[in-house]
Amino acid sequence: MGKLQAAYAASVMTDSPEKPDIVVSIEDVQKHYQLDNETIRAVDGVSATVGRGEMLAVMGHSGSGKTTLMHLVGGLDLPDSGRIVVDDREINTMSDTERTLFRRRRLGIVFQAFNLLPTLTALENVMLPYLVDGRSSKEATAQAKNVLDKVQLGHRLKHRPALMSGGEQQRVAIARALMVDPVLILADEPTGNLDPSSSKQVWALLRALCEESQTTVIMVTHEANAAAHADRVLFLKSGQLSGEALPGGAGDAQLVADRYAQLAD
Repeated sequence: MGKLQAAYAASVMTDSPEKPDIVVSIEDVQKHYQLDNETIRAVDGVSATVGRGEMLAVMGHSGSGKTTLMHLVGGLDLPDSGRIVVDDREINTMSDTERTLFRRRRLGIVFQAFNLLPTLTALENVMLPYLVDGRSSKEATAQAKNVLDKVQLGHRLKHRPALMSGGEQQRVAIARALMVDPVLILADEPTGNLDPSSSKQVWALLRALCEESQTTVIMVTHEANAAAHADRVLFLKSGQLSGEALPGGAGDAQLVADRYAQLAD
């Protein structure tokens, strides 16, 4: 681990009065892949913590390791070494079944491509996490209506994805992620397929979840405009943390872009 990595790890792993309630702890995590005779260091000694109600952006170029890191936090993949703790549960020591149940009941995942089922209505798409978990249709319907109201789509209950805009589809996907009252939402380029106006709505919604519900959000992005809505931005370069920016959720994209450019040199 280099000097910057060691100093950063020491700082983020220290509890402080400002952030006593840690939801995510990433400790010296490594994930490598073998491609022919080359070892790809997708995540190379990353350490960080994320507090309850914090919105964290992870930013980097394509191939920087940001999506791999998100998959590791969500238990969609396992690290080669290191430790990941989410909501006091160590992800990398769970069985496959335990990780599946943990994702289903404690995490919300939002993808760039929405991943809605085209033959189902907005209401039916949002009900799925409850139904898969064995809840009753009555209970699933009531909760789905509640979260669709929360994302201001109560008037779209019976619409299928093809009849909704991209921004509306992504808000349906966020509503689906909210069904289980997650402790953590993982958002992978959530506005990558959206126009500027729809993107602003999604960023505002994610911020509101942090501030009003104390939901923790980790958003992977390559866009300064998106990252600027986070409390904190971590920059990844070749699988390693290269630094951070502190936009404080103020939407200052220039601050993020300038810091990103500085670290890229």
